[in-house]
Amino acid sequence: MSEELNVRPEDALEVAQQALAEVQDLEQRVAELEANDESTVDYDDRDEAVIDYLDPGETVPIKRLHKLYQRHTDIRADDTLKNRVRGLVAGPDFKIARAGEIVYDPDGGERR
Repeated sequence: MSEELNVRPEDALEVAQQALAEVQDLEQRVAELEANDESTVDYDDRDEAVIDYLDPGETVPIKRLHKLYQRHTDIRADDTLKNRVRGLVAGPDFKIARAGEIVYDPDGGERR
């Protein structure tokens, strides 16, 4: 800090440009970290058990998700099933297709 306070007027522009470059670099690194955080989802074992039965790009009726949880996990209570399905489809890997259906889209539409 003391170095910044003793900047000669003829060096001020260079110091400001270096500071601006450092800020821009930090902003870019933060944006990259935020992008990685959004695309990475940590599913628990129960969610993974359901996702294992889904194909990317597949349109899935919500009722099927309920059945997959019942068949492949220890979840049986209706309220718990509803909450688990609601939480799962709220994640970034799922998009609403139409009423009562979602699309499993783990690539975020990047497939061609």
